[in-house]
Amino acid sequence: MKRLILLTLALVACRPAPAETLQQTKGSALLTPEQLNQLILDRLAQSDFQQIDRVKFYGPDAAAGGTRSYVSKLSRDEVLGILSDLIEPHVVDLRWADDYGQYHGGFRPKSDPKMILGLATSLVKMKTDTFKSAPEILKTYQSDVLYTPPSVWEEP
Repeated sequence: MKRLILLTLALVACRPAPAETLQQTKGSALLTPEQLNQLILDRLAQSDFQQIDRVKFYGPDAAAGGTRSYVSKLSRDEVLGILSDLIEPHVVDLRWADDYGQYHGGFRPKSDPKMILGLATSLVKMKTDTFKSAPEILKTYQSDVLYTPPSVWEEP
């Protein structure tokens, strides 16, 4: 009798999962906007990025919506690669615009395309006026990053 029970358990355990279960598992692997936000913040908290006081350099409205700024000793292209690799599996479309040396984009999380997050990276050396009160930034860092967490996008 024990052998029959063990054989039954083994057969049930080896049976493939129903297709709808696999789809749910695959679908649930999508990061929520909050999880994607945390993934980005965790990466920007690593030693190759340094958060800076956004309000100090860009004015009192600069931190609206939770926007944060970072600097890095990495090149702008290296930063672009890191950010692209990080978010690509989790966003609807990965398109960066290049405006006068700044790469930027608004990205919609796959799990909730009504929301949008913002990322940008540019060359610190192009921002001498912005960082004139902090010459150590101009001397030490190559690139900067702007990050705005996911929020519901209300088109005009």
